[in-house]
Amino acid sequence: MIAYVLGGLTALLLARLVLRLVAARPDNLIFTALFALTAPLHVLAVLDAGQPRFGAVLEFSTLAQIVLLLVAGLLLRRLWQSRLRR
Repeated sequence: MIAYVLGGLTALLLARLVLRLVAARPDNLIFTALFALTAPLHVLAVLDAGQPRFGAVLEFSTLAQIVLLLVAGLLLRRLWQSRLRR
């Protein structure tokens, strides 16, 4: 169950990353909803301070969130496997 949630969140963040890379129009309702749903954490938003607001952007904060989610998933898997071995 946790793997599905983390996988879904990662997929949404990857969609955001690709849409920002190809400069998707923010006035589209679907893209606006996705961008609002997957907004970067305030702590990680510092990584994107020097980037333009519009146009093609490589969001380092989104990349960092994807890495954090993957690491969290791996740690949870190891914790789960260690509990099953007991």
